[in-house]
Amino acid sequence: MVSVSVSGSRPKTDALVVGVYEGEELAAGEFPGFVHALAQGYRGRMGEALVLYGEEPKRVVVTGLGARARADSRAARRATAVGVRRAAARGISSVAVEMPDEAGWRTAIVQGVGDGLYHFSYHKDPEREASPAVTVVMGSSEPLALELVQSAELVRNWVNLGSNDKPPERLAGYMTEALADTGVEIELLRHDRLKEMGAGAILAVGQGSESPPAILIATYRGAPGDARMLALVGKGITFDSGGLSLKGGEGMMTMKTDMAGAAAVMGAVRALSRSRVPVNVMGIACIAENMPGGHAQRPGDVIKSLNGTHIEVLNTDAEGRLVLADGVALAHERKVDAIVDIATLTGANAAALGGAYAGFLTEQEELKRCLQVAAMKSAEPVWQFPVDDQYRNMIKSPIADIKNVGGRGGGMQVGGLFIGAFAGDTPWAHVDIAGMAYQREAGEGRVQGATAFGCALLAGMAVEYFGQA
Repeated sequence: MVSVSVSGSRPKTDALVVGVYEGEELAAGEFPGFVHALAQGYRGRMGEALVLYGEEPKRVVVTGLGARARADSRAARRATAVGVRRAAARGISSVAVEMPDEAGWRTAIVQGVGDGLYHFSYHKDPEREASPAVTVVMGSSEPLALELVQSAELVRNWVNLGSNDKPPERLAGYMTEALADTGVEIELLRHDRLKEMGAGAILAVGQGSESPPAILIATYRGAPGDARMLALVGKGITFDSGGLSLKGGEGMMTMKTDMAGAAAVMGAVRALSRSRVPVNVMGIACIAENMPGGHAQRPGDVIKSLNGTHIEVLNTDAEGRLVLADGVALAHERKVDAIVDIATLTGANAAALGGAYAGFLTEQEELKRCLQVAAMKSAEPVWQFPVDDQYRNMIKSPIADIKNVGGRGGGMQVGGLFIGAFAGDTPWAHVDIAGMAYQREAGEGRVQGATAFGCALLAGMAVEYFGQA
């Protein structure tokens, strides 16, 4: 795993990463060659990196934050990722990172280290791609931020794994192993138990697969004096073929990633528990494989969910909302105080926001505030979509209580409000991370593949919700 620590002063190191605002100079004379680089056209634009060489440290990477007036936690996270990736050359065993010590940026800066140094080594020799130890110079210890780097690495690994390596119960096993020795209560609901409970929605999604579905519940009680419990519910489709509403070949290429919501949930629970944050969270991972076959659910079927709601299934490729229906209903049944679900749910979200934001829905001002503050601090940005009865009317069914798809427009809202119908009177928010959970191509400071988006966001939201900011 990536090794990250925090120090109040700069240690002796092989390489140093320094953030600089666009057009501004660093301390006079500290880094020979920087003034010359400015004269040659380096300006410190967002993500722009400059490598300087010397004796101690061996290399200095100056990385741009963009204009001071516009710089935010996202700029700091990206600049850190770009810098450490440039610094981590062969022969470099230690790196120090110095960014502006803004209180609201600290989590983002530490996460940037994980972004820049992550590599998926499951099918490779890990020694060949060993990462240097990184020290982030800042004025506070940030234990949750440090744990989030480790948890986000696990989230990325789970998402990047091929679906053959993570059928539902095996994925639940990986997550359970990651939560060992954290004080988290684990409950695994397998096929027979789900059938006994009447969890017909997740069972319907999984009935076309030879690998049965499961729901993993991980409960962390870090604030025993606080009666509240926040439920985090994640979509965990280990492969989404579309079922009988079959996707095209290109559309299936990245469907191993359709369990990113569940991974983010369990990563957040792990980080919160390992850093002993005084919050109470119940992580619920709704895990299934959506496959065609002789036993698969059909368009036109009517199924019965955990809370007794009858669902007309018109599109078997709208399966994420079905597994989350049972997960959210389960959270409501257990009388939690608020529910946040997270999922790679709709292409409509990715199309609307272009992979720059995760969309969210809620009618609860406190949940909205917690999400937005957590998004700012984690540099995992969110954008609120409207809630309106016009969208709810689109999922009214003539033959059942509700149907799983609406018309052509408002796809993100329709999918989210379908899930929200199962929250009852419990305060609820929905986060759609489609377009954010996976990067098809490598970018500056980030490798191709899973991003772990949502892990830091959910952990930060729990902190805000319990007033621990």
